[in-house]
Amino acid sequence: MPLALTSRPGALPATAARGPWFHLVEGCPPLVFLVERSAVFEVEPGFAAALHASDPEAVAQLASVRDVVEAPGHPPEGLRELGPLPAPRAISLNVAQSCNLACSYCYADEGRFGGAARRMPLAVARRAVDELLRTALPGEAVLVGFIGGEPLLNRAVVHDTVAYATARAASCSVGVGFSITTNGTLVRAVDVALFRANPFTVTVSVDGGVQTHDRHRHRRNGSGSWHSVIERLHPLLDEPGRCLVSARATVTRDDLDIARRVRDLAAAGFREVGVSPARTGPDPRVLLVGEDWAEYLRGLVAAAEAEIVRLRRDGTRGGWLFSNLGTAMTEIHRGTARPLPCGAAYGYLSVDVDGAYSTCHRTVGDPRFLVGAPAAPSAPARRRFLAPRLVDRQEPCRSCWARYLCGGGCHAEVVQAGRDNGNCDLIRGWLDYCLGRYPALRGEFPELFNPTPAKVATS
Repeated sequence: MPLALTSRPGALPATAARGPWFHLVEGCPPLVFLVERSAVFEVEPGFAAALHASDPEAVAQLASVRDVVEAPGHPPEGLRELGPLPAPRAISLNVAQSCNLACSYCYADEGRFGGAARRMPLAVARRAVDELLRTALPGEAVLVGFIGGEPLLNRAVVHDTVAYATARAASCSVGVGFSITTNGTLVRAVDVALFRANPFTVTVSVDGGVQTHDRHRHRRNGSGSWHSVIERLHPLLDEPGRCLVSARATVTRDDLDIARRVRDLAAAGFREVGVSPARTGPDPRVLLVGEDWAEYLRGLVAAAEAEIVRLRRDGTRGGWLFSNLGTAMTEIHRGTARPLPCGAAYGYLSVDVDGAYSTCHRTVGDPRFLVGAPAAPSAPARRRFLAPRLVDRQEPCRSCWARYLCGGGCHAEVVQAGRDNGNCDLIRGWLDYCLGRYPALRGEFPELFNPTPAKVATS
């Protein structure tokens, strides 16, 4: 789908001065990525070379095409201003600010978030559900998540809250879904039944095979937890019912072999595996720094290439196994362009054991991220937090071509650890790789992309 070069050259738009508005992706054929609309073009090699050389005529031709792609009703200015905040449609309940493990990289101080080990009373959980549903309109959907620490240390509140939220949502004609992030070691048959019977997303914190996992995810006495996790989860992995089960692996600097982690977790029965780097935490020896980021990127790419080989061998019926690749492809396919990195403080909030609202589950207990008293979240506090964090108000984000796919990076990590050039290079490198792979994968595996409308500009 080469870009037509017969359009009349036009003046460069004023928004070009705000930061890069297109990005060249090397390949055969080469691609052009339009930043503010996340639209992807295949272009002729000669035109790509002219753009690379900043040829004024080629740049002007691309600008005129961009004006056509950016349909009315989706002004780029919407990416640079914080409009009216929606009422939250998702909450996570920190039902147990405590944990039965002592993971070496835990940012939450074994779930205590710097305080004493505590558990959420049922009344607090119900009040948060009531507040979530108070502003939901009939026909809308909300999400209630359970997190910690280890949420199954407060099993009764998890189970009771699911029943309560289901009944309350039905009375309001509102849909409700649930999620839980668990280390898996405390899962019982009664929990498996709950997850199967309800629209649950179950995310299991598990780092890979037994040696990889037990190196950092151990009990306080130093004993490993892998065998307990797999034994307790096997019934759910074999028969998930209505729930979706995924593994989330934390990658530390002492083991950057991502493809092996994905392979080992798939062998253990997981049908979806995602990874995240250890960037903040109490032990600096395990956190990625400097050249680790380049090695991590190589690991991501190797895992992605292994995923493509798997799809060709096994087919696409089960969807994406390596969720990092699947998520990136979905975002590119949808034409995602966002001024914020996630829904924290926007459509999603986290509730602590006392009912106070924080921007997300990673910021509980930190007054810098507090956006509501136990009674209810505060829209002014949410706005004060978000307004200065729009990606076009961040440095060096505003001059980055990947800014509207990235959104500026995790708020918690940026505040706690600052921006690391290596981490930013990782994000750009990963997105560049995914953009380059997107056209071929969409053509080879259309069934993985058909659920969402394509947003690819054609001539």
